[in-house]
Amino acid sequence: MIGTKKLSTIRQQIQTAFTGSGDDPIQRLERQIAAAKRKGDGSQVMEGLKRFLESSPKRKRRKAGVAAKK
Repeated sequence: MIGTKKLSTIRQQIQTAFTGSGDDPIQRLERQIAAAKRKGDGSQVMEGLKRFLESSPKRKRRKAGVAAKK
């Protein structure tokens, strides 16, 4: 269960877990995806992780101001 963690915190934890070997996490996932496809195994989870790491953090939206009085 994720709980109350922010996506940015989860993204950082995933990146640090993948960078333990010193490689770029995106390139490492690409190699694993290619190897899984050659073997005929599923690679949806790894592709999802790759998309998640590639996606930029969402920008904070401004809160709507107080409505104008008539």
